[in-house]
Amino acid sequence: MDRFATLFGVLAILLWSMSVALTRSLSESLGPFGAAASIYTVSGIMVWMAGGRPSLRGESASYLIVCGLLFIFYMVAFSLAIGLAHTRQQTLELGLINYLWPSLTLLFAVPLLKLRVRWWIWPGVVLAFTGVLWAISGGHGLDIHQLMRNVRGNPVAYSLALGAAVSWALYSNLVRVLCKGKGVLPLFLLATGAVLWALYFTYSSNRISLTLPAILELLAMGAVTAISYQCWDLAMKKGNATLVAALSYFTPLSSILIAGLWLHTLPGASFWPGVLMVVGGSLLCWTASRGK
Repeated sequence: MDRFATLFGVLAILLWSMSVALTRSLSESLGPFGAAASIYTVSGIMVWMAGGRPSLRGESASYLIVCGLLFIFYMVAFSLAIGLAHTRQQTLELGLINYLWPSLTLLFAVPLLKLRVRWWIWPGVVLAFTGVLWAISGGHGLDIHQLMRNVRGNPVAYSLALGAAVSWALYSNLVRVLCKGKGVLPLFLLATGAVLWALYFTYSSNRISLTLPAILELLAMGAVTAISYQCWDLAMKKGNATLVAALSYFTPLSSILIAGLWLHTLPGASFWPGVLMVVGGSLLCWTASRGK
């Protein structure tokens, strides 16, 4: 077992934790459609350059269509949800909703992969969802009326964030069933960019104005995507995959912390119990699936 490969897995988690902050920051400069389209175009090119030209040989049509659509929907929904947030505080809430996907991945693995789990996976999922509801309630605990007021204030963004979590959980399971080769990640990323450019030219009235800070952030986001996927792949193949997988469930905590620092919007004390509940619920689900 390669210790350096394990460290690369930890690096991938830290890099992924920057995605909410960079996506929001770019959205404020380029608009939600322009930022998302630019991010995934640059990311696709960088992943292609890092991993080489992808090959469709040996890949099934079901993988390309089903997993491709789920991948594109996730990337589009996540980017637009973050970009459409009314405030930076709301950005943190939407980012936390996105991180329901680890719990949902294990939940969906029960019917899709016939995964045998222990009974406490169900309390784990409930705890993770409770954490999200707590955070969206704006520090009022589980105040359903306040929760509904916040969601009604921006229903599209909250719906996209939840849809993103569900679609990535489905993708994470189905890619194991349907992918027979090395995968075509660069093509999925470039297809995502093409869809977002189409949405930009159709619906956006904002003109893209690339300032030096925006260019640097765009290159950083592209590099984060390219490097993190390569590091994760190496960790899963040669490192301590169990340790890295366990650490990945702390991504909501590191992501919210990095986003808060980057966007100068650290959440109040009432927000953190929700984050910890999401992390705790994810870990509970993970322990329920270990050895099964």
